[in-house]
Formats: sequence, structure tokens, C-alpha cells
Amino acid sequence: MDLSLPLVLGFALVLTRTGALLGVAPILGSRTVPMRLRVSMVVVVAIVTWLAANAPRVPVPADFVSLAALVVSEVALGLAAGLSSKVLIDAAQAGGQAAANAMGFGFGQMIDPHSSAESSTLGEIFMALALAAALVFRLPQEAIGWLVRSVREVPPGGTVEVASLATAMVKQLIFGITLSVRVAFPLFAAAILGYASLAAMGRTAPQLSLQNLGFAVSIGCGVLAVFFIAPDAARMCADAATRIFARS
Repeated sequence: MDLSLPLVLGFALVLTRTGALLGVAPILGSRTVPMRLRVSMVVVVAIVTWLAANAPRVPVPADFVSLAALVVSEVALGLAAGLSSKVLIDAAQAGGQAAANAMGFGFGQMIDPHSSAESSTLGEIFMALALAAALVFRLPQEAIGWLVRSVREVPPGGTVEVASLATAMVKQLIFGITLSVRVAFPLFAAAILGYASLAAMGRTAPQLSLQNLGFAVSIGCGVLAVFFIAPDAARMCADAATRIFARS
């Protein structure tokens, strides 16, 4: 019994880290995946990770506070990695959403199945492209590979600097905001260029009443910009989200 308790606790902590990671990581933590499948995947990945890390043993703490601290550390590690990647994938949707509002597509809202929040058609297009690119970049495999490495390098029960994790999360959030601006800026520029061109033509030939075409011109310029920019924007966000697991 004395030998089995450290084994059970070691596996339970690995399972906690796995659940925290797969619960929020892009694609793996999607709400469109049935709950039973997600739970089964967490258990299977935890077993494989635990065995790959040579079944780490963790001494049983003497009190509940110490045990709770171990659980919080595992949750913090998994959430930090998963959310850092998710923020960069969501940057594609946020950029598309901002651009849609500028182009006039923001009037028709829909429910995003991944976050259960309102989103525009353009935001959903950018999100779908980013997720597809993430699959091409093997993001799920990289996430599981990071999990195995993290259990080997920072075994369950090891020291985790929560302050450092919080600082890293803030940096990733700022980078995600910057990335969403980079996604939206070309579409903003295209819409403004369309308005500016229309205004110049209206001043040149006011009798044509070109101001009535403003909305159509804005949409046309935006759609043309999406055609050229969306694939590169999706690859940029997916590559950044995948590299989180490769370099962590």
C-alpha cells in the first residue's frame, strides 16, 4: 500500500495536468467534440504520458494544504500552455471580427460553436482557416509532445513558479492582441481605400451620386482583401500557436 499510493498520486497529478491542457487547447478542447470523447481522450493521453515518463511517483503530502498546492500547480501548468496557444488561434477570429465590423459584415451575428459567443461570418471564416492550418502544422501532436516533455522535465510534485507562469500568460495575451491587429489592419486599409477612392470620384463627378455605393464598395474591397490575406493570416496565427508547444 505504501508503494501504491505514490504511484496513484503521481498518475492523478499527471491526469490533472493533462485535463487542464486538453480542456483549453485549440482543437483538442473544442466544445464541438462530444464530452465522452474528450474525457476518454484525456484519460488515454494521461496514461500514455504517465508511462512515457516512467510512471513518476509522488510522496503523499502530510496535510491537505500541501496536496491542494500540488493540484493547483498541475492545473496552472496545463492551463498556461493551453491558453497561451488558444489566445493566438483566437486572434484570427478577433481580427476577422474587427474587420467585419469595419466592412459592414458585423450586422449579421451568429453563435460560435467553439466559444458559445456571438461572432460574425468573417470571424468564423478566419477561425476555421486558422484551425485548418493548425491541423496542417500538427498542433494536437505538438501539444501532446509538450505534455510528455513537461512531465519528464517538471515531474508531478515539482516546484512550479506560478508568478512566472502568470507573467508568461500576460505576455502571450499582449502578443495575441498584437496578432489580431495585424490580421485586421490590411482589411481596415482595404475598406478605407475603397471609401477614399469613392470620395475622390464623388468630388470629381458629383452628378453621378456615387455616395450611394459606399456600402457596396466597402464590402467589395474587403472581400477582395480577404481573398488575398486570409490564408496568410490563418497560417501566421496557427504557426504561432503551434510554436508555443515546440519551444516551451
